[in-house]
Amino acid sequence: MSGVGVERLGREHLDEAREVLRAACAFDRAAVVAEEKLFEPAPAGPAEAWGARVGRRLVGVAAATGKWLRLLAVTPDARRHGLGGALLDATGATRTMDLPGNYLAPGIDERDVETIAWLERRGWTRKGTNTNLLIEVRGNPRVVAPPPRAEYELRRAGPGDGALIAAIAAEFGGAWPFEVARALEGGGVHVAIHDGAYAGFAAHDGSNAGLGWFGPAGTWPAHRGKGVGEALLLACYLDVAADHDVCEVAWIGPRAFYERVAGIAGERRFVVLTKESP
Repeated sequence: MSGVGVERLGREHLDEAREVLRAACAFDRAAVVAEEKLFEPAPAGPAEAWGARVGRRLVGVAAATGKWLRLLAVTPDARRHGLGGALLDATGATRTMDLPGNYLAPGIDERDVETIAWLERRGWTRKGTNTNLLIEVRGNPRVVAPPPRAEYELRRAGPGDGALIAAIAAEFGGAWPFEVARALEGGGVHVAIHDGAYAGFAAHDGSNAGLGWFGPAGTWPAHRGKGVGEALLLACYLDVAADHDVCEVAWIGPRAFYERVAGIAGERRFVVLTKESP
C-alpha cells in the first residue's frame, strides 16, 4: 500500500478520527467519546494520539497513556497492510485498555476475537478478565426515586462540594478522585451527608461521558449496611435513564448488590493482555 504514513494527532484531527472510529469499532461506541479517549488525560498521565494515513485519508488511530494502550482502530478496508502494527509500535504500550480513571473499556471485548488473536500473534499474553454489567434503567419498575433516609441528606453534588474530591482521596484513593471530578463537571454525582460530613457518593459518566456508564461509588465504613449505597445507585440510574435505556456498570465488584437493587439484563466480558518489554 503506497503513500502510508504515521503521524501524531491533535484535536484539529478530531472529526477525521471520529469517522475512523465509526467505521472500525464494532463493540464500543468509541466515536461518541473520541475526544475523551484520544486527547484527555488520565491519572497516569497525558494522552498521546497517533494516526495512520493512506495518501491524505486517515484510516487508523491509536492512543496511549504510559504503558496503557487506550485505543487502536483501523478501518476495515485498510487492514492487513501493517497499519495497526505501525500504530501499536508508535504507542509503545504494553498493556491493553484497562487504564484507571479514563478507559474506553476495561480490556478488549471478548467478542473481538480478531483483535485478541492479532495481539497474541505479536507476543501479547492474556493476564486476566474484567466484567461489566448491563442494567435496564428506562422502564424498569425497580428504578425509582430512592426513599428518604431519616439520618441522611441525599442530594446531587454541585459546585459547593469542592471538599468531596479530597474526602474521596483520603478514604478510597486510587483513580476515583480523578474520575469523580470529571463526573462532577457534568452533574453526574450524588452524595449522602450525615452530620455535615460525606457518608457516601455515587457517580456516572466520569469515564465515557455521554454513554451512561456508572461508577465509581463508595460508602464510608461507618455508614455501610444502612441503604446509603442503594439510594445513591438508584439516583444515578434515574439520571442515566433520561438519555439511555441501559446503564453499563464497569469493572463490577459486588454483583449480588446490583442484582438485588434493579436486576441485571446482561454483561460484557473483557480480556486484558500485556506484552513483556524486550
